[in-house]
Amino acid sequence: MTGLLADLTGGASLALAVNIGANNSAAEMGPAYGAGIRSRREAVGIIAVFCVLGAILAGHRVTHTISKGLVGGDALAAGGAALVVVLAAMTLIALANLARIPIATSHAVVGSVVGMGLYRGAVNYPLLGAVVAWWLATPLASFVISYLVGRLAYPRLYRGLAALGREHIVARFLAAAVTVSSAWIAFSAGSNSLAKAMGPAVGAGVFAPAVGALVGGLGMALGALAFGGRMIKTVGKEITAICPLCAVLVQTISATIVFSASRFGMPVSLAEIVTCSVVGFGAAANGIRDTAANHHVRRIALLWPAAPVVAAGIAFGLQAVVR
Repeated sequence: MTGLLADLTGGASLALAVNIGANNSAAEMGPAYGAGIRSRREAVGIIAVFCVLGAILAGHRVTHTISKGLVGGDALAAGGAALVVVLAAMTLIALANLARIPIATSHAVVGSVVGMGLYRGAVNYPLLGAVVAWWLATPLASFVISYLVGRLAYPRLYRGLAALGREHIVARFLAAAVTVSSAWIAFSAGSNSLAKAMGPAVGAGVFAPAVGALVGGLGMALGALAFGGRMIKTVGKEITAICPLCAVLVQTISATIVFSASRFGMPVSLAEIVTCSVVGFGAAANGIRDTAANHHVRRIALLWPAAPVVAAGIAFGLQAVVR
């Protein structure tokens, strides 16, 4: 792909990275902000640094899945295909950002790739099935692990810290632990979310993988810095109360699940995983029924399954118009 079409695809991919960075910032730093450990400015600063590092050092496997695996041959390199995918995903994610909803960006991007592939008859269905299985398993694992930790381990850890009796030492320890876990989750997000932004452009030959990693990482950092503050508030303040110890546990559990998926080349939803972890701890503290009644939880849960279907429909329609 060369000329104007390549320039448009590259620019649209950068814009998509900015939108993904803004949306994912809620999942990455919402717990730390909700616990009162980090301000929104400090939170997005940590995202900016470690998201770029994760993208560059560990993002290549998921990038390959998006750029070459889900659609056969050189489908993304065909005239306008990559641009269609990026525009479809960006439209959906931008709308979610305006509505302050931490949408599953992996659903939007994969749905867009599949919608384009359906039009061209080039979908790798076995790999798509594996991706969907990871979509189902990872948020469920996040919820179950967080619920069990919230019920069994969290009370003991809390009592152990309280028994130390030195509040200033405990506060400094928790602040350091939140910062470390925040860096870990931002790094894991970069390792997975990079592919969602740059995979189509890399598959079309617009960017080499290394250049795509750098451009995509910087774009996601810019999105977090410029637009991530409102999304952080939704996850950090409006689902359930989060204490510093809970923030450390949420971020550690979520980051480990996301990074594990990245090692297998699976694009998963950071927003789903972190939100389900927060909901799991909320259910452990307040009961499953009360947590499920939260209107933010209900709104997010209703929109998650719709994201890939809507994105696929947009991409299919745009591809028909371009052809």
